[in-house]
Amino acid sequence: MENLDAFMKKYRLQLNAQQREAVGRISGATLLLAVPGSGKTTVVICRIAYMIRVKKISPESILTLTFSKAGARDLSRRYLKIFGEKGAEGLRFSTIHSFALSVIRNYERLYHRRAFQIVESSGSIIRELFRELFKSYPAENDIVDIVSAITYCKNMLLSEEEIEEMKVGDVEFPKLFKAYEAYKRRHHLMDFDDMLKYAWLLLKKNPELLKIFTGQYKYINIDEAQDTSKIQYEIIRLLAGEDGNVFMVGDEDQSIYGFRGAYPDGLLSFKETYPRGEVLLMETNHRSTQQIVNAANRFIRLNKERYVKNMRTDNEKGVPAVHEYVKSVEDQYWFILKSVKNEGKETAVLYRNNESVIPLVDLFEREGVPYAVKEHNPLFFTHFIVQDIRSFVTLAADLSDFETFEKIYYKMNCNISRKNVLEAGKLRQPGQDVFEALLSLDEIPEWLVEKVENIRTAFKRLSAMSAQEGLDFIVWNMGYREHLDYRISCGYREEQLNQKLDILKTLAGRESTMDAFLKRLDTLQEALRGSALPRKADVTFSTIHSSKGLEFEKVFIIDAVEGEFPSMTALDDSEEGRRLFCEEVRLFYVGVTRAKRELEFISVGKKNSRHNRRPVSQFVRIFLGEKPPEAARRKSTGSVIAGGSLAQGKGFGIFDVSIVRKAELKDVDCSAYVPGAAVLHQGFGEGVILEIKKDMATIDFEGCGRKKLNIKVCVTNKIIRLQD
Repeated sequence: MENLDAFMKKYRLQLNAQQREAVGRISGATLLLAVPGSGKTTVVICRIAYMIRVKKISPESILTLTFSKAGARDLSRRYLKIFGEKGAEGLRFSTIHSFALSVIRNYERLYHRRAFQIVESSGSIIRELFRELFKSYPAENDIVDIVSAITYCKNMLLSEEEIEEMKVGDVEFPKLFKAYEAYKRRHHLMDFDDMLKYAWLLLKKNPELLKIFTGQYKYINIDEAQDTSKIQYEIIRLLAGEDGNVFMVGDEDQSIYGFRGAYPDGLLSFKETYPRGEVLLMETNHRSTQQIVNAANRFIRLNKERYVKNMRTDNEKGVPAVHEYVKSVEDQYWFILKSVKNEGKETAVLYRNNESVIPLVDLFEREGVPYAVKEHNPLFFTHFIVQDIRSFVTLAADLSDFETFEKIYYKMNCNISRKNVLEAGKLRQPGQDVFEALLSLDEIPEWLVEKVENIRTAFKRLSAMSAQEGLDFIVWNMGYREHLDYRISCGYREEQLNQKLDILKTLAGRESTMDAFLKRLDTLQEALRGSALPRKADVTFSTIHSSKGLEFEKVFIIDAVEGEFPSMTALDDSEEGRRLFCEEVRLFYVGVTRAKRELEFISVGKKNSRHNRRPVSQFVRIFLGEKPPEAARRKSTGSVIAGGSLAQGKGFGIFDVSIVRKAELKDVDCSAYVPGAAVLHQGFGEGVILEIKKDMATIDFEGCGRKKLNIKVCVTNKIIRLQD
């Protein structure tokens, strides 16, 4: 490829053999699988420039699609920086949503029809419908979760039957989804996800419209293809045709956005979609040391449904990854603070859950240490638990605050009815203690009198407590734990609610009074709002999701304990649990490959919300080269994809239960598994059987609470055993 050599020399490009091959492949369908740190963005823009400058392909005929606006801007900026503006006129870098909108607008012009008006934010509509349907006010977290679920449904092209099975907290999601769709139809509206489906249908049903775009765009590039959803793949397939010039760049091992519809199966089925297509590899990691690359290579093989890739690097060997085990969550944060102060190098602290950063920001603010936060979502402060705790403390400070009392009276487990509250509101005197007003009601039963008096005494005690003591008192002595248990029974995930309490308790432990605690929450909320502004700092706080595409000299991965990373839902013995587990493997892989030279894991021995000691994450153990316990090994039921073809894979994964036929379970002896028996589960740890109904055992685990498991399946797959 003499022309390519001259092109590289002219622009001083340093490309290895695999990169050269990718840049030089212009025609036909191509899937380029690029490992972390392999320079995929460089290859994409070099290939575009090669097409324009050497192959004399018109820029107007090249369409480059990516997942986000930031990604599209970055591609455009980097192209212009290296190759300049000359010859780039008409070159299009776009999000798939923006492209879909152009399809709709072209349809309007071509057929003289008015399409739907685009809804900028669906949250306000959801909020209105929620109030109308359920006669209550949704929290901001609920709105976000509902919008996310709607996005998932549309991007994955779920059927009505599948949507009927969807659960979002304690919300009747199918009912709300139908109402939302009906509302948009009545008002001739569409949201951003509707744009994708509408554009797809228009291109399918209108050959003339499709011809406009296939005629203009002869070459299509897809960046970050692993983040593309099912509906987006369908749009791309229509544009490219069976033998079109489509160049997809991605890595199924880095597909971590399943919650919003990312569809790695689109990459895995590439050869089925494009039978004459070619799969290319870029396997050289230019970022990390050999120690990190080798361990990451070994770790990602836990997943079986993937292309075979052998990531390598020419970098120095480097130092081994380090694991630090600390006693408490507070020790974890102080350890990071001291490390950042002492080292002064470009460092990232990565975490599984967005809210993990809040105690970190609090500590760094108190100590005056500069930091930067990558894309923080401040919804923690509007969560119902945080708002409830605020209300308890506010009412304790002023027992006459009837408005606050109305927000939480039913969350105290004292059986005060709405009728009681309304009557007390009518009869009470200005400034009167709300509990005195309740006690003055006629026909109030004796048993309720005692409960009201007890809860009144509890509020008086609360007002005099320290912040940490008071928080515990609210949860465990004022009936709030029972309310949370009720919310869990309605669909909320226990581990998520406990995490809110853990964070609150950590923050409360740094304040002397409840009043100071509430003021600190306000201060932190403002600090995190301001963290969106660019900051110069040696340390960056980020979720692993937000860190994708970034690199740092040193990386800490915190909260590396079982049940947190991997998450508790990913440890569930179900098909969905196994799917989530595979995505968690990919997420961990993305996290460790952000590190250039140093990598450190921190595990916390004891969390705050009365958790017992939690085991170190199996991911950490495996990454560091430890073999999992024999009970954790399993036979692979999947396949490994090598070079675009299917081949049987072997090896072991963790907590992925082999499929067992019902007939095979008939002869399983579970007679020793009775109420009171102590058991050991490979994911949930130590527990005691509370109840067995048919084959379903209710087990109380020390670290993660009660779980219902099919005891025969667990025994057959050797994931649970009796303790000695």
